[in-house]
Amino acid sequence: MRIIISLILLLSCGSVMSQNTRFDICPLKVGTEIPTGIVQDENDKAYELNDLVSDKPTVIIFYRGAWCGYCTAHLAELNDIKKEVELMGYQMFGITVDKPSKLEESTAKSESEIVVYSDAKAELISAFGLDWTVNEELFAKYKTAYQLDLEEWSGEDHHSLPVPAVFIIKDGIIQFQYVNPNHDTRMKAETLLAILKTI
Repeated sequence: MRIIISLILLLSCGSVMSQNTRFDICPLKVGTEIPTGIVQDENDKAYELNDLVSDKPTVIIFYRGAWCGYCTAHLAELNDIKKEVELMGYQMFGITVDKPSKLEESTAKSESEIVVYSDAKAELISAFGLDWTVNEELFAKYKTAYQLDLEEWSGEDHHSLPVPAVFIIKDGIIQFQYVNPNHDTRMKAETLLAILKTI
């Protein structure tokens, strides 16, 4: 178990390295107080992040959007352990750059009961050190080759996406973070459970 945790921490702390410089990010480290920021639900109701995590320890899942098959598959996998996570005293929710009107698609595509929130302006995503900007060439490729208009999904023109990540929060402090710039590699549900049992 210690080996597994050590490998995860090696992958997730400090500046994440990648062959592609657009993934040069600097996520918040363990022991850091979470930033203030606003997210919205599917009804455009706004919530302060600190209020959402004040009642109980929290697992936050940052993901790119409902258009991302890796993201919805990850939500579906984590949904399978949702009850077990809650029995351990944690709540779990997602944050995406999708605008509020797109949030229901995450729930529908993942068949998940995990609550998801919108950070369409990517301000909280940026505060967590997870944002990277899609360059014009890739933005155009998404739009023409994949019929994926990032501006339509977020309602904004910043072309920013979060690097997928999982943060564990207690008393407003980051206890653990897993951040991987390879968007097709996500934290396994069983690994998350193992980590939660050690915190």
